[in-house]
Amino acid sequence: MVLIRPFFVLSTAVLLFGCASQSKTADQLRDNVQRNATFSSREVFEVKKPYRQVSDTLRKKWLECLDSTTTGSFHRGGNTFGTLTNIYKPKVAVTDRRTELTLQHKQTGTGVTQLGGPPPEGFFIIVTDVYPIDKNTSRVDVQKHMPGYAGVIKAIRNWAEGTSRGCPDLAQ
Repeated sequence: MVLIRPFFVLSTAVLLFGCASQSKTADQLRDNVQRNATFSSREVFEVKKPYRQVSDTLRKKWLECLDSTTTGSFHRGGNTFGTLTNIYKPKVAVTDRRTELTLQHKQTGTGVTQLGGPPPEGFFIIVTDVYPIDKNTSRVDVQKHMPGYAGVIKAIRNWAEGTSRGCPDLAQ
């Protein structure tokens, strides 16, 4: 019992720190990943395809698959229930030198408060940058801040490589 209390306090502190450092901009997410912030990760890979082809495919699938709103209910204890709405907002900016794909997440609902005051369209949870390496090779740099979303990360790789066109389940 004596060891459980310090573990609980430490776990709570780590969780609150992770929530408090959520990104309000794409650059802030990149900085959090660079600093190895809690719950952040990065995956970089190259694809043997021209930049424009990879950019066009990712742009299309990003907007098609990740623009999502889901609402559900949850039990709060006793006879109290609440509602929770998850809103995912994908955005894309394309130039000749870089494609930036961002995904923002916002939660609303009965008694739901996101710590840190999210931007109007939500905290930035995934930023994907695509760069040309040469005329037949592209680099994809995926950075995220939040646990989970393994399905989205896998889908990004599959879309870029052309191995799958399916949409991921945002709940995973």
